Amino acid sequence: MQAQTDLVAGKNTEGDTKAIWKRTRLAGPADAARLGAATSAQLVTQGSCAKLTGPAATACRQRMAALNAAATAGRAAAGDWARHLAMMAAHASGDFGPVHAQQVWIEAWRAAPKNLDAFARADAALSKAPACPPS
Repeated sequence: MQAQTDLVAGKNTEGDTKAIWKRTRLAGPADAARLGAATSAQLVTQGSCAKLTGPAATACRQRMAALNAAATAGRAAAGDWARHLAMMAAHASGDFGPVHAQQVWIEAWRAAPKNLDAFARADAALSKAPACPPS
């Protein structure tokens, strides 16, 4: 999404932008895998928090709250990304033409900051959350 913003602002050339789009499109499956790993880590951490008491339990609950917020925001952003990848694939297979594809892209680009910004905030909060000690 930032590549389109930079293209419109004249910070990227069309060639630079297309290269960025290709790189990020090809990274899509790895992005989804990282989200799956993060979700698994969330479940492991949540289970270990239940066994803790005292200050360790407090730190773990704080970490879990930050992790839950980041996971929720991450899933929303990842859902946007998955829908975008599906739309690109549908366009590539001829399900709809370039005019419709451009309209869908512009709508997605305009809507993207909501979930991307929410995830950035949640991720920053998670980076500042206390560590959850092992049980």
